[in-house]
Order: sequence, then C-alpha cells, then structure tokens
Amino acid sequence: MHITHLYKSALIFVKPEASASRQHSMLAYIIIALCLAIIFALPAPACDDTLVMLLTAQNPGSEFSRVIRNFTTDLTALGLALKAMEKTDYEGELTKVMESWLEFSKKYMTSPPPEARNDLRWAAKTSETARSIGEIRKLVNEKRFTDAHDRILELNSKIGMFFEAFGVSDEKQLFIATSANLTSLERALLNNDHAAAASMTREIAGNLESFRPLLKGDDSTGSDEAGKLIEELAAAIDAEANLPALDSKQQRLKIVFEEMRSRILLQEWFPGLKN
Repeated sequence: MHITHLYKSALIFVKPEASASRQHSMLAYIIIALCLAIIFALPAPACDDTLVMLLTAQNPGSEFSRVIRNFTTDLTALGLALKAMEKTDYEGELTKVMESWLEFSKKYMTSPPPEARNDLRWAAKTSETARSIGEIRKLVNEKRFTDAHDRILELNSKIGMFFEAFGVSDEKQLFIATSANLTSLERALLNNDHAAAASMTREIAGNLESFRPLLKGDDSTGSDEAGKLIEELAAAIDAEANLPALDSKQQRLKIVFEEMRSRILLQEWFPGLKN
C-alpha cells in the first residue's frame, strides 16, 4: 500500500472534534500502526525504505516526508529489479528514480526542510547523493547492472544521513546504523569480499546486543533467531559458502531485524499491547 493511501485511510479514524495538535498526534500514531502492520507482512526489500517510513512517521504529511519516501520507494524498485536480473532493460525503473530525485533536488538541493534547518552539511549530502544518482544512471545505461545495483546499495546505506539533524532518538540512531550495516553486509557478500563481510557480521552482532534490552524480554524468539543467523553467517563466510546460501541468510536476517524494530516501536507507542 502506498503511503498516500495510508494517510487517507488514517484520516477516517481521526476524531474531528479533537484539537489540531491532538488530531496530528492521533494521525501519526495510526499511520505508524498501519505501517508496522504492513512491514510485518512484507518481505525485506533490497533497500530499507521501511526505515524511511518509520523515520518520517512523526510528521507523515509533510512535503519532505512525501518527497523522500517517493525517492526511496523508486530506488528500492530499481534495486530489486537489478538484483533479480530478469530483464535486459530497466529504463522504466530508472526513469522513476530520476523523476523522484528531480523533485527532491528542486525542493531541497541547497535548502534543507524545516526539520533539518540546522544541518550544516545538508548541501554536501545532497551533492553527494546527486553524484551517486548520476553514476547509477550511467551504469544502467551502459548495462553494467551488477555495478549499478552495488551503487544503489551503497547509496541506500547512506540515506539515514538526511535525518541526522532531525533530533532522532538514540533508538532511531541504532535502527539507522543497523540498517546501514545490513546493507553493507549485502554489498560485501555480492562482491565476494569475505573479509568485509566477516567484519560487518561482527558489527551486526554488536547491533543485536543493543537491540536485546529494547525488546524488554517480550520477544526472545526474534533476538534468538537473529543471533543464530549471525553465527551461521559467520561460519558460512569463513567457509566461503556459495553466494545464494549466504544471500538467503542475509535476507532472512534483515527481515528478523525489521520485525524486532517494529516490535520495539509497538512497545514504545502502545505499552499495553502484547505480541
């Protein structure tokens, strides 16, 4: 379901007699709940655009939230298509990325949104992203699809930088760091870089230890499964297992982390809710 449809659906449940601030809070929580429900039902994408949905959930109706969600959604679609390698041409997916990036750059290339007005590195971040988009377009046009997919993963691992000045909590910073590490692990595996993959696996094991106390003992299954997958990945990387086996475990690990992340947020926003 597209975020615009979520927004319209959530409006149905907002009480019209509530104050404007109360309506805003109610709308944000309802959209968050809907997003989380969808996240539990979907497989993990090549790009973690579900994280962007969560990071923008506090102000889902803002122009910046809409624009960056559109961009990451289109980038996800291109990344998935390139990884699947089921076509000889990806012009349609690339065009959507270029269109959504054009909208982003027109609005925010040099001037950050109000939420990030104190970000002194904003212009540098957008310039770096623009260079990456240009390189991805060049690689796709040259039909260097594997290289293009790698650059999409690299760009995806940096999307969290746009939220650095938003005053996000330590918890959200952990989510951003873990998402970046999982993407870096995927890149290392696809590039057959066993040393980098082993290093990222250790980083993710550290991320898991930070996740455990946030789960408050309500979901040992998720953290236990993640721990087992990390151990299996480390052993498989050391044994230089074949890529399909490694990628399958990495993708499952990504799903488990997304589920744990969603449960943590559900516990925070709806304390009385049980799994």
